[in-house]
Amino acid sequence: MNRYSLRVEAHRDEQLSRWLWLVKWLLLIPHYLVLVVLWIGFVVLTLVAYLAVLFTGRYPHAIRAYDVGVLRWSWRVNYYGYQALGTDRYPPFTLADVEDYPARLHIDEPSRPPRWLPLVAWLFALPHILIVGALTGAATWQFESGDTRTSVPLGVVSVGIAIAALSLLFTGRYPRGLYDLLLGVARWNLRVTAYLALLTPRYPPFRLDQGEREPDDDPTGPQRAPFDGTPAADVPAGAASSVPARTGGSVAGPVTALVAGVILLLPGIGLTAGGGALLAFNGHRDSAGYVTSSVVHTSTTTAVVTAEGITIQGGDLWARNLTDVGGVRITVQSTTGKPVFIGVARQSAVDAWTAGTAHDRITGISGSVANYQRDNGTLRPVAAPAEQDFWLASATGSGTATLDWRVTNGDFTVVLANADGSAGVAADVRASAQIPDLSAIGGGLLAGGIGLILLAIGFVIIGGTGLGRRHGGPRTPAGPPPVQPLSGPPLEHAVPAGTAS
Repeated sequence: MNRYSLRVEAHRDEQLSRWLWLVKWLLLIPHYLVLVVLWIGFVVLTLVAYLAVLFTGRYPHAIRAYDVGVLRWSWRVNYYGYQALGTDRYPPFTLADVEDYPARLHIDEPSRPPRWLPLVAWLFALPHILIVGALTGAATWQFESGDTRTSVPLGVVSVGIAIAALSLLFTGRYPRGLYDLLLGVARWNLRVTAYLALLTPRYPPFRLDQGEREPDDDPTGPQRAPFDGTPAADVPAGAASSVPARTGGSVAGPVTALVAGVILLLPGIGLTAGGGALLAFNGHRDSAGYVTSSVVHTSTTTAVVTAEGITIQGGDLWARNLTDVGGVRITVQSTTGKPVFIGVARQSAVDAWTAGTAHDRITGISGSVANYQRDNGTLRPVAAPAEQDFWLASATGSGTATLDWRVTNGDFTVVLANADGSAGVAADVRASAQIPDLSAIGGGLLAGGIGLILLAIGFVIIGGTGLGRRHGGPRTPAGPPPVQPLSGPPLEHAVPAGTAS
């Protein structure tokens, strides 16, 4: 097997703090905030790179440098934090490679990716995603304490980090085998992410390469300088510095553009989703402006079914000033063959009418079936509902009844009963509400949201490519760069040549 183009390497501190892992989450908050912005930029720029590869066959170098930098930054944070706990040295705030930091990542400059790869990379990566998801905690352990249910992720990383942390706390030691395993999981995860981002077109191997070093199974391939600083015979002196990195210039402009793009992207997505939802909702209006719900099946052994707690504010204003707003229509169809009654009244009047009589109150709807809560009382018929004088609107029918009501302000209850007030009510119910034409509002929100998204993408491209050119390093020369020596304890096993990035 040849070595994989993405190389993830690390070097554990000789002495790790017993207690620092308890507060690393707090220390890493600034990094987490920055990484939220960087990863949003990563997703946007990766989609742009997908289009570039699809139509031109090229992966823009500046975008590639930015994406590699985000992976490199994330790896340093995760290595310091709760993916490995491998160092107590605080990670630097940079996209660039930091040669003396204990965690490093390098991706060889790839050949041109196939143009078709953006269309199927996610599908090819699905087996890896499932495996990595299981390793990193896709499963959960749930336990209940009273009315509280807590879910704890259960995977190799979460369990391994918990064991490593407790071992550090009580013994001051980090089990080497566990450390190597966690690095192997992190390496697999980063390989899959890099493949999905098209940073390398080579399919990730199905193997867990554990330990601090990448395996180098190509004995004829170029050698790399190991962590102990031993020179590599096949790496010419000064190869890494033959193309100087572009690090000059202020990063204020690219950072400002990237942050502005992320800030604009969120409301743009919200406006687009809201406008699309309004247009879809508006598409269900009939010629009279009514939007009708699906059928809800109701059934009770009592004499009355109620939908209570309906509070309307501003109904008078809308109904008075807009002729196509404020109408409510409820259609019920008896499933027992009995004449059926539907009515709307003030809640206080209905409470007085049903006092002492058991009835079912609708508390929710599961699919097309109503859920109830029974109010205590005697299971008995009620006085014929149509003969009561407190209804604001009502309708009676031998099989089907349709109620039309113009909304007003107040607290209301909708009542469903048999026309004779007898027990045993069953009917299919549809509710309709009259709304104004929302096409103009929905279209405006959709257009505004799309405009904001395009503007945000422009800012993200400007900011991300600017940061990529400044901090992503130069174009990779013909040979892979040598790795500077790192301080720390000697390796516990022999390191094959060609393993540093």
